[in-house]
Amino acid sequence: MSSIITHKTDAMRKLQLLVARGHSRWTAGQVEPRKLQALTLKFSDRYGTEKTAQQRWRSKAKGEASSHLVLWQEQPSDLVAAPVHWWLVVTPGVGLVSDLEQLQDARRQRLSLTGYELAQMPRKGRLASWTWRMTAENYAVWEERLRTIIRHNDELGISQSLHSLRRTPPFAESRRQAFDLGRLAQAEWKRTKRGLCPYDGLYVGWFGRFQAAAKAPLKKPRC
Repeated sequence: MSSIITHKTDAMRKLQLLVARGHSRWTAGQVEPRKLQALTLKFSDRYGTEKTAQQRWRSKAKGEASSHLVLWQEQPSDLVAAPVHWWLVVTPGVGLVSDLEQLQDARRQRLSLTGYELAQMPRKGRLASWTWRMTAENYAVWEERLRTIIRHNDELGISQSLHSLRRTPPFAESRRQAFDLGRLAQAEWKRTKRGLCPYDGLYVGWFGRFQAAAKAPLKKPRC
């Protein structure tokens, strides 16, 4: 059975890997925890989301689409039943999933999550790669936020903003954007305050080698 990924960056990385490996069609939504088991069983029965690697290989040889279900729940708690986010990602091919679902192309309609989007970015001398980046709207909000707090000498706001930027999901493009925003903040400070920014520079982590996502088992719905 599918398990719920418990960290957002793990869910983002799982989606990135699947799309990069050919699961470029998708649909997504949210579901209440009490309805999650029914959803996963439906997708498994109709679209084979729980197939083994060997079963997927056989389906691919027949020209059939392969489907994966990715689940993520923000801050799961027994006290607050947060909705579960789900993504159904699918390879090219025929089958029920192509007939019954309104699948979008990840190259044209990007997967998005909490102000980030999955995009294919060019690399000098190499093939383009899939990575997560801030959406244009999210990036513009950050620019305005940094300019405003610096102009108003909001020390607490500056400290909190830099702390948030350091926690940017550590993907290649989102890291680059975080560093760009950090440089923007320093330049804005220097321009408005006529001096060097007293706050430390940014450090944004890096994934390094692949590690399996932290997951929680599906819970049976309460009566």
